Amino acid sequence: MTFVKRADKIMFMEVDTEFNRMKGFTSLSTNKNPKEYTRQYVDEPFEATDLVAISTSTDFTFDQKVGDPVHDKMVSIIDGEKIGDDAVVTLLLVDFTKKGSTPGSFKAVKRDFTLIPGTEGDSLDAYTYGGTFKVKGPRIEGEATSIDDFEKTCTFVQEGETGI
Repeated sequence: MTFVKRADKIMFMEVDTEFNRMKGFTSLSTNKNPKEYTRQYVDEPFEATDLVAISTSTDFTFDQKVGDPVHDKMVSIIDGEKIGDDAVVTLLLVDFTKKGSTPGSFKAVKRDFTLIPGTEGDSLDAYTYGGTFKVKGPRIEGEATSIDDFEKTCTFVQEGETGI
């Protein structure tokens, strides 16, 4: 049995029309934020609970690097205090533990999130930004491929398109 390394699940952000690897992040932790419906029926001595929704969010912290397309986009949203659709980003999680249907491809999930600003400047070593990506759209499953071995960019094909 082998542990899954944190670096086996890498996040990319769509900037313009390209998915760019999210580098320089010191934290990218996902929360499922379940919504429960709990009630007790008069004829039963216990409460019943159903899971009725999941509202995924991802907390982030990154060390700002000049010239990084992901950092530039996020800083533009945060510093520009953008709201509404101007604060929506598309993220792609590539899972290197799950091979795709073609050589060099891996299972991936694409989803829109609203970037919610949090903190900035919390470190004396580097200028940092922190906040939360909160779910804005449905999960879109598919596969990711890359011509640079996923070092900088990748492409995504949704399940059901071109034979996946």
